Amino acid sequence: MLTVHHSKQKVVTLEQKELFFLAGIIGSDRLLGIEDPFIGYLTEDIVMEWENTKEELLTKGYLTRDQDSSELIMTPTVFSRVAIAGLSSRACRFEIKKKRGANYKGYLHCTNERVVELIPTQEEPYTYQLSDLGDVEQACKSVMSKIKWGTEHTKNDIPALMFSKKRFFEIVNDSLLDEETLTGRLSEACYDAQGAAALARAIIHQETEGELQLLVWTGEKWDSQSAAFISSSSMNWLFRMSTVGKGDWLIATPMGQGDFKDMLLEWLIQPADHEER
Repeated sequence: MLTVHHSKQKVVTLEQKELFFLAGIIGSDRLLGIEDPFIGYLTEDIVMEWENTKEELLTKGYLTRDQDSSELIMTPTVFSRVAIAGLSSRACRFEIKKKRGANYKGYLHCTNERVVELIPTQEEPYTYQLSDLGDVEQACKSVMSKIKWGTEHTKNDIPALMFSKKRFFEIVNDSLLDEETLTGRLSEACYDAQGAAALARAIIHQETEGELQLLVWTGEKWDSQSAAFISSSSMNWLFRMSTVGKGDWLIATPMGQGDFKDMLLEWLIQPADHEER
């Protein structure tokens, strides 16, 4: 049973080996986005690494010793962050690229009570920060602020557009296209001149682009579904597309800020009977 202890400490910073050892203590072997640092190690080497890592965690105050038994105890803050990151059955990976400002790459690990953000630090390689973002709705607001979703509402007269995935990327990856030419080629590919014009305008003037991947633990493996997005001052678009071996299609949907937030909430909130505590 996953017990969450709320803490006011904002950020827990752990090196890769520290995170793996702490996750192992709580029984997790499925950390997302982090390679196992001990592949190829002999057992005696891992034991030695644990002794060194244990001392580092004690020095940081992330582990303490029981005064009576000398047993190692994980502090409530560290336990909360590592337990949610290592044991929650629902997560979302985000990668956000901006024309201006810092890019973002990280995972949100979700229970219905709390969401923990796991991101690599920019200062130190193989070091990660774990932050408590609050509940799912608060976490969604945090994500929206990073994306800088351009408009509150979308235009109801612009429908979703259907493309061949292969053809769509052939068109948009041509960096020499101006807006008028891009509009024409998109229109030929989706047979919707008005929608193609709106999409071309957003692509040319985009301020943010990114990907998100929802991951659900089945008990044996992570199932996933993915989408991409762009945002601009004129309109925002969400892209769903076929995966390898499953056809050749891409659907581009105009999406307002509220619709995108509602989609995230639906993705990240899990039924109570599946919730780990």
